[in-house]
Amino acid sequence: MKIICFGDSLTSCGGPGGRFSDILQERFPQHQFINCGVGGDTLERARERLEADVLSQHPDIVLVEFGANDWWRNVRPYQAWGTDLEYLLRRIKTQGAQAVVLGVFGPWPDPLTGQLHAKTYGADERSLAYFRLEQDIARRYDCEYLPNHQALIINDRCCWKDRNHPNELGNRRIADILQPILEKLLGTTALPRRSRRIRSIRDFWEEAVQEAGENLAAVCGERRLTYAAADDLAAQLGAGLAQICQTPNPKIAVCLPNCLEYFLLYWAVIKIGGIIVPINPWLKANSLQSIFQTVKPDLLVIQNRNDQETLAAAAHFPNLPYAFLEPSGRALHFSDLFRPSQYCPRPELSGASPAIIMHTSGTTGAPKGAIMLHHDLIFNVTTTVKAHDFTRKDIHLLVNPMFHCTALYSSLPSAAYQRTPLIITADSKPENIFSLIQREHITTLLTVPTVLQRCIALPDFSHYRLDSLRVIGYAGSIMPVKTVRRLQELLPGVELHNLFGLTETTSATHVLSGEAALERPDSIGQLLPFVGACIIHEDGSECEPGQVGELLFARDNVISGYWNRPGLLETSLVELRGRTWFRTGDLACQDAEGFTFIKGRKKDMIIVGGENVFAVEVETALLALPEIKEVAVIGVPATGVRESLGELIKAFIVLEPGCTLSENAIRKYCHQALPSYKIPHLLEFRSALPRNPAGKIMKNELQ
Repeated sequence: MKIICFGDSLTSCGGPGGRFSDILQERFPQHQFINCGVGGDTLERARERLEADVLSQHPDIVLVEFGANDWWRNVRPYQAWGTDLEYLLRRIKTQGAQAVVLGVFGPWPDPLTGQLHAKTYGADERSLAYFRLEQDIARRYDCEYLPNHQALIINDRCCWKDRNHPNELGNRRIADILQPILEKLLGTTALPRRSRRIRSIRDFWEEAVQEAGENLAAVCGERRLTYAAADDLAAQLGAGLAQICQTPNPKIAVCLPNCLEYFLLYWAVIKIGGIIVPINPWLKANSLQSIFQTVKPDLLVIQNRNDQETLAAAAHFPNLPYAFLEPSGRALHFSDLFRPSQYCPRPELSGASPAIIMHTSGTTGAPKGAIMLHHDLIFNVTTTVKAHDFTRKDIHLLVNPMFHCTALYSSLPSAAYQRTPLIITADSKPENIFSLIQREHITTLLTVPTVLQRCIALPDFSHYRLDSLRVIGYAGSIMPVKTVRRLQELLPGVELHNLFGLTETTSATHVLSGEAALERPDSIGQLLPFVGACIIHEDGSECEPGQVGELLFARDNVISGYWNRPGLLETSLVELRGRTWFRTGDLACQDAEGFTFIKGRKKDMIIVGGENVFAVEVETALLALPEIKEVAVIGVPATGVRESLGELIKAFIVLEPGCTLSENAIRKYCHQALPSYKIPHLLEFRSALPRNPAGKIMKNELQ
């Protein structure tokens, strides 16, 4: 049979392959589904195009979905909408086709209790009156009727592209509610395609393996894996992890560079319901020891015996097993973790199950493990796809370190959701990145400004064919305006996206894209859908456009907490106007069009080459030297050959009376006490530091 989906943007949204008609086509492959959705159409306009778009194709069934735009425009009374609907149904029935009316104003059920609630968003007295009229008209014309075809996705932020249009996940639920009606009318049972309700990112992976197993999943160097082949290896690895850890939901600490093994570990851990603990290899032993003490991982995977800081921290935990990626004597090797033909457990996972513990250093320097739950990751995937317009035709380059949020929150699960390949590299040299883009026909690149600044400095930029590239996203530090301009000159066909978000937020919160990236290159962009934010003065009042204040995010957009540190997150929460907000410590302002601009950081955070450095961490390390009496650390703009770093660390030092200490001695000490990216670039000796009457150092007077 031929089924025509006739409606407005609610019928057409979701993009090719993601509309509810596309999902129904997969479930009923022996029938033909034709999508005739046109964004913005009213019932009056539907009446005008009925003959040409629908009846001329001689359908057997017509799914009629209109009314939303009539409500929004409010230029005709609801009785006129009813007259148009009657006309549509009468003409469809006269031609011998069956009509199904898809309402948009009916009630929706509470997912826990099943209790029906009246629709409130995009509804009023007019919509309620039309809902009753629509019911009566459908009954009189003997049509199947759905009071609200979106009833299963109300209030589910993961199911919407924006606040008015469903995404692919939402359209699955719409297909679910339509499926019984079509099974009845078509006299056939639907296939189980895209029918599983997504509750964890493991569902993304398993669906990709089941429905697109031959698709390319990952490329690293000369190694290439399809989803089916990668799943087989991940299952063997999952079986080994479960046997070694001997605990449900094991926590696996991973200290590796970008590699195919990291990719397999990620999905193996997710398969067995475990938790990934990414380790930044630049951290020193004391920070790593704090992480191990707090998280208590069940296994540590490291590259080789050159990871001295990691091994020094692990030495304090004799019961912590670890495996080397590279062979190392009689030690456990990564290949030993695989268990072919053995059982890989698959425990139940819910949206509230932890998936990742991502560590961030606070102002005290003590690492905090931000907990990312599965439903947080699902929301981040929908946000990522929306922000970059990712499609199933994309080929993604993964050059961002896999111990960072962008890789583990966005790149890996988004690729699995859309069944697309990841090209993985640990090499951030511009010439090698460009060669990889050219060879693999890469379409998207997410990275940090530092890498892009190096890219545009290449003298032979034009020697590379980069015409496959369509999106470059950057985040992590301030992008110089001149870099944005130069990128646009060199790559005029590529869209530039500036992303902003925090480790504590469950997704990117702002995006600056398209023309706005050129018009306002110093902005972090506008809020993404379902992200709540405000900018406040010290007294809690909200800032007007142009006024600078502290940036806050709604509690809904923030992690559930820090691992094994109860109550810590709550110290950053504040109640304002009946809602809970997360205090970021970032100073920001917003213009009249909703574009946000970061002005500074109340917490003295310095961003060096995309890495966060808190001033107090550096100050604490320097004060450990007995010759140093006082120290103040600030960030200053990077210039000259180091401009690509964004900011430099400058330390103002006051020595103890009678003491001498050379710059070389301080730098030698810092190399032992701090990760390389936290070592001060500039040192200035002072006889005293400026202080206010209360005795606090006034950093605003230091330059």
